[in-house]
Amino acid sequence: MFILTCMANILIDGYNLMAKMDGLGGNLEANRERFLLKLSQYRTQKNHNMIVVFDGEKGGWITESHERTMGINIVFSRLGEKADDIIKRMVKDHDVEYTVITSDKEVASYAESAGHTAIPSEEFIFKLYYNSNPEADISFRDEDPNYRTFSVKKKGNPNKLSKAARKRKQRLDSL
Repeated sequence: MFILTCMANILIDGYNLMAKMDGLGGNLEANRERFLLKLSQYRTQKNHNMIVVFDGEKGGWITESHERTMGINIVFSRLGEKADDIIKRMVKDHDVEYTVITSDKEVASYAESAGHTAIPSEEFIFKLYYNSNPEADISFRDEDPNYRTFSVKKKGNPNKLSKAARKRKQRLDSL
């Protein structure tokens, strides 16, 4: 029997996700290594393409640098440039459909306006940890009746999520 797996292209705002997971205190290099190891384990299990973009804004190189570690493509922005700028450029310039992981509302909005899916870092963290321990007793947000919020201006079925929210949920479920 042959099983076909759907491979997603995941574009991660590195320090944004790290800050939501474990914080950025202590030895940044060691924290980044642990973070990449966790992502690598997830990538191996799920077989997704992953690109992690880190800020080099305050202490980076003169040019943007790229490397591949543990099967993950890593991009460090150049000195004076934010990871946000690289992510925006990538979602604008590439024909690849990305799932962008960030809690930065500006980056998420930009990615969605370019036709990509943006997932908040907190929701992706759930996937990272749930994937490594599926027996964990974790309640899903969509099972919580108080989770959904509704807009007064929304037309149509008030119990139905917006098209963008349905796309985001579908993409998150596939991760």
